[in-house]
Amino acid sequence: MQEQSNHPETPAKKTVVFILSADFSGSTYLALTLGSHSQAAYVGELYKMFLDDPIPCRLCEERGRQCEIFGDVATTRSENIHHLVLEKTQKRVLVDNSKTISWSQRFLSEIRFQRKYIQLIRDPRGIAFSMQLRHQQMDISSWIKQNCDFREFLQENQCDHRVITYNELAEETDKTLTESCHWLGLSFEPGQKQYWNFEHHGPGRNGATAAFLENYISPDKQFYDKAKTSQFHDLRWKEGVDARTTEMIMSDSRMKNFLTDFHLDFSETGLTRKGQ
Repeated sequence: MQEQSNHPETPAKKTVVFILSADFSGSTYLALTLGSHSQAAYVGELYKMFLDDPIPCRLCEERGRQCEIFGDVATTRSENIHHLVLEKTQKRVLVDNSKTISWSQRFLSEIRFQRKYIQLIRDPRGIAFSMQLRHQQMDISSWIKQNCDFREFLQENQCDHRVITYNELAEETDKTLTESCHWLGLSFEPGQKQYWNFEHHGPGRNGATAAFLENYISPDKQFYDKAKTSQFHDLRWKEGVDARTTEMIMSDSRMKNFLTDFHLDFSETGLTRKGQ
């Protein structure tokens, strides 16, 4: 069962759901599956459109056309972007995969739509593998702090939120999406899982977007090119992470305390809820 706050549902009001997660946690996959509901829209890592060097809608950039959703974003103030996209798309739910506290906290006082939040947590061994592919080394303390900061932000601001693990998303997809959709005031649609059948606008290009974007470069490209129109549980870390790194992660006292605090355990396929 995903961890959930006890706020009442208000399905009649439009909603923006902000995903908070560490990099390489599967947040794009989560955002795309939620955003493929007929009454929802995926908007990618929206904050990237307001950087000094803005990143455009990748789908429309690749197809050489003006984006009907984000074409006039340069004239839009960041605090108005969700309201504008809700008006343009006429959807009830937007899924913002920006992942950061700094972006999410800008909208804490927003009253034009209701705000909901999902904290997504993936097994750190999976994170370590993705970083290894990019010739980077995982910093356990930074990963723990980031996830604890997410929880502190959500609790201190009394945010309506859920905590979901990547394992729940990958292994119990129907259940996880059904419960998440219900929380968002929607009824789960099985077609959501085939997110590659829909157009998705927004900045950001990574493995999960390989299902509908061709021109991208990534250490994961070969893997995602093979799996891009299928559902899968990414367990490459089981063979790709060396024994020393695995032992370092699993024996770390800070990690053990983190798992206790979040009621999680290591399993053969990733992080699971204690007692499952």
